[in-house]
Amino acid sequence: MFAANWMNTDFPKVKVSATVQETLSTMRKYRVDYCVVTDEEDKFEGLVYKNSLANLQLESTVGEYVVFPDFYVFEDSYIEEAALTFRESQEASLAVVDKDLNVRGVITLTEILEAFVAITAMDEPGSRILLKLEDRPGQLKRIFDVLAQNKMNVLAVNTVKEDKYRRVSIKVDLLDTQEVAKVLDMYSIKYDKIAREEGF
Repeated sequence: MFAANWMNTDFPKVKVSATVQETLSTMRKYRVDYCVVTDEEDKFEGLVYKNSLANLQLESTVGEYVVFPDFYVFEDSYIEEAALTFRESQEASLAVVDKDLNVRGVITLTEILEAFVAITAMDEPGSRILLKLEDRPGQLKRIFDVLAQNKMNVLAVNTVKEDKYRRVSIKVDLLDTQEVAKVLDMYSIKYDKIAREEGF
């Protein structure tokens, strides 16, 4: 999934010609300590931070206090890539731009968490199956085949590397955990846990 699917399009933004007063007012409106800054054609110029504006005249323009960040995200970047960039940058937000550096939105921790909830299908009702599988081809296919044969739709699958194994989380649309367990037992598929999730 692309960053553009998750970015927040309502964010603090000012032109490079904005005054300190206008910029601080925008920050107050959004309850943040930064603003995305663009030129008059909406091209990304960088960020300006509240602490950079301390002790300045309110009528001063913010242009010379704009900092072009080391990190930003393109709208067609994957949301997982955006999450890694967010972690590495330690910024409060990342600007999302198109190929011409027009600002399209921002990604904050809120958007990253919303993406995580959707990717793991936490917001959908069903059952989550936790397993430990050997890290080799074909292990997941067998399980998916069993689920499909028993009319269980896979809502999400996530894996984490652990030595020569994979910790696997599979969310299916069936709420009856006993029925899920019965099917897995029938095919001798070992699992660590099956949990019912109501969604929201």
